Amino acid sequence: MSLDFAACMSFGLKPASLSLVAVGGAGGFFSSYSPHLWARTRRSTSVYGVRCFAIATTSRSAAPAGRMTDDSGHAVVLDKEKFKRKLDLKALRVPKENAHFVSKTLSRFTLDRQRLKHVIHDPSSEQNRLVLLSENVDETSLPDEKLAAIKEVTKLEFVPHEVHLDYSSFTVEQVLTEILPKGWKVPASFETIGHIAHLNLTDEVLPYKKIIAEVFLEKNSPRIRTVVNKVGTISNQFRVPTWEVLAGDSDLVAEVKQQGAVFRLDFGLVYWNSRLEFEHKRLPSQFTPGQVVVDMFAGIGPFAIPAAQKGCVVLANDLNPDSVKYLKINAKLNKVEGRVFAYNMDAREFMRHIVKPVEIDTVKAEKSEDGAQNGSSAKGMSLPTEQKDYSGEDRKQEAESGKVKAKSKSREAEQVPPPKPWELFHHVPMNLPATALEFLDVFQGLLSRDHWKGPMPRIHCYCFMKAIENHSDVLKRAEGILGGIIKDPHVWTVRDVAPNKIMLCISFDLPETVAFEEASKEVPAIVPSSAEEKAGSAREQMSPEAVQLQPKRLRTEC
Repeated sequence: MSLDFAACMSFGLKPASLSLVAVGGAGGFFSSYSPHLWARTRRSTSVYGVRCFAIATTSRSAAPAGRMTDDSGHAVVLDKEKFKRKLDLKALRVPKENAHFVSKTLSRFTLDRQRLKHVIHDPSSEQNRLVLLSENVDETSLPDEKLAAIKEVTKLEFVPHEVHLDYSSFTVEQVLTEILPKGWKVPASFETIGHIAHLNLTDEVLPYKKIIAEVFLEKNSPRIRTVVNKVGTISNQFRVPTWEVLAGDSDLVAEVKQQGAVFRLDFGLVYWNSRLEFEHKRLPSQFTPGQVVVDMFAGIGPFAIPAAQKGCVVLANDLNPDSVKYLKINAKLNKVEGRVFAYNMDAREFMRHIVKPVEIDTVKAEKSEDGAQNGSSAKGMSLPTEQKDYSGEDRKQEAESGKVKAKSKSREAEQVPPPKPWELFHHVPMNLPATALEFLDVFQGLLSRDHWKGPMPRIHCYCFMKAIENHSDVLKRAEGILGGIIKDPHVWTVRDVAPNKIMLCISFDLPETVAFEEASKEVPAIVPSSAEEKAGSAREQMSPEAVQLQPKRLRTEC
């Protein structure tokens, strides 16, 4: 016994439902990270000045059913036997032909328990049914109008009935309410990414993270096979969180279905937010077949794939090579690889790269040994899953690639000729709300009147707005970076990210004065901060190759 039992009780714990078992030290449960994914330094944790809650000890080999142990031998035990209990209820005995009407009439007053029916067979007669009332509800607490409606079709006969509950009868919220100390907020919801459940646990409940994950996993199986929680702050180059696997399978490669498309991704390597599903539908709905879409921050393709499915040609770029890898995979999964041209570049370099005019000769694309279309990201024709680097010379090869015949008579992706973005593109999604506004300056002088042949492209720039700001503040900031007046903008509220943080999408036609380097003097230039000036000075001293490895693109939760 490593801690006095009374000490546990003094912190409001409920040992009737939860036991924490410690073996071999003060670490373990509070620091159990998956070594299969990320090796992390183990540490002991103090909760309310107590290093570990423990009421028994056991060996790892002797762990009973229902217990999860971490690599250090510590275990958390959920005592499911403590959830067994008896309910003394009241039931209304009615003829089976009237059971549905009575159940509907008393819908707010009937038993509501997971995996328990509130209309059951009457053990005394096959011709009758029992409509079970909720706990603390009897004939005296039912509204008179409800009873009167039932009397019109059958007589009222209330009888006692016992219901025996076990762990399976309780919802996630009910179980966690029993486990967590009284007054604590119960984490009852999660984001789903294929078979993965992503929890956002507060610091307060972290000592219970393993048991919380176990409950989520069991109550949502087999749909959910993995439960994760974000660890620490985001510090990597691509702003992809580090996930701790709390329960279940450690495989983070998942498939998500949205709007008729399938997206495969490694949740540990790329960014994905299932809460943006409506936005992934809304924006592509504005595209029309045959248009050219330039996706500056494409990720794994939530905008690029639906756009290609609509018949658009998409130039999709992302700085994260793992995102580009899965973008290519998803293009193939959805049979649109012939319409998606993938790039792995800094967003500014990407925009400047695609508008460089090249000569085009339509030729057949080469075939790889397995018979598939061959080509790198630069060539833009096929989309292999392996990442390849490319330079400016490959840009001409990209444009010279043409149509190829289908490999078989079965349905295959249509291969379209590469677009000429220096002449025309229609939409530019900028789905990087944390920093997309900063990239608006790339449009200054981006296009040439000698080559451009169509209307001005429509920009869709995502950004965050503080609660103390309004749309005019955000537009003023955008105009300052863009270097021109934004006429007739459409500002769409995507979602509330936090109490003081709102995600917006600003859509507008690129001003000609900006695109053709006819900058308006009406908009003052944004003066960089001292930190930005230092960063800019450092970039000027780097080689072009080094600059490309120092992106401004940062991925944050949106």
